[in-house]
Amino acid sequence: MATKQNQTASQSLRGRMLIASPAVGNSPYRGAVVLLLEHNAEGAAGVVLDGSFAEVLEELRQQLPRIAGAQQLSAAGLAAVPVKVAMWQPGQLDQELQSGLWFHAPANPQLMFGEGVPPWHELVREVGRSVYRDALGISEFPANVWLN
Repeated sequence: MATKQNQTASQSLRGRMLIASPAVGNSPYRGAVVLLLEHNAEGAAGVVLDGSFAEVLEELRQQLPRIAGAQQLSAAGLAAVPVKVAMWQPGQLDQELQSGLWFHAPANPQLMFGEGVPPWHELVREVGRSVYRDALGISEFPANVWLN
């Protein structure tokens, strides 16, 4: 899922998922998963993937016939569909990545738009497994490691 967790701004993470690490503590981003829409020298921005994101997608799905039939689409019409946004100043996300506040992983469309984003702890576990896969060449993990 995720590899090379110390990428910098010269390597854009646009289109990847950010997963808050346990190091974020009690910040508003505790347990957050963010789809990164932009990441460059000017900063970074993304949408928070949580229950409200699934509701937003459903709302858009229901409104698509009305939107498609409209001659003009006003910004006010889209404003009725709220989305939580995360934004970073230039270099801020890179510092947070280097500090270990965020993990990143490829965005999986089936995961985001199908059944929904898995619980945060499952994503963090998968990030850890991918690090072991890359560093140690471990390819299989038992469902319950305590049974080994």
